Amino acid sequence: AFESYKYNISDKRLKMLGFHLHPILVHFPQSIAFLSLIFIIIAFAAKGTLGADMMTVVKLLSVLLPVSVLISAAAGVFDAKLRFKKKCGPRVKQKITIGALFFVLSAVSAVMINTEVFGTGGKITIIIIGVLCFGCSGLLGKLGGTLLDAKLPG
Repeated sequence: AFESYKYNISDKRLKMLGFHLHPILVHFPQSIAFLSLIFIIIAFAAKGTLGADMMTVVKLLSVLLPVSVLISAAAGVFDAKLRFKKKCGPRVKQKITIGALFFVLSAVSAVMINTEVFGTGGKITIIIIGVLCFGCSGLLGKLGGTLLDAKLPG
């Protein structure tokens, strides 16, 4: 039981798996999605300088979110190909679908925020999109955790 185990994969592949690129990079869009939602609510509720300052932060975060989603998705595809080689199971496909939805929602939100669609309907839509983005990030994390259970060591 205490004998060392020799994995049947190349040292290069084992080393690449050890970098954990995707699990590290996904924290950026998760954090940005959460902060964007909180800051947009504060920006819409606050008046004066605080509201304007929060809106500046929200505009910046709204541009960073789809970029960070794309970078994380690229790392996820790389990690899945490295980890699972040719097999693309149902959970990986679910992650790809949810990740694509996350990207589209974050891009729509960025456009709405930076073109200042801030009527009552626009504000509600932006908040709903923010909640959906946060939900996508949580769901992706939950699915990713189940995939790590099946991982090769790294």
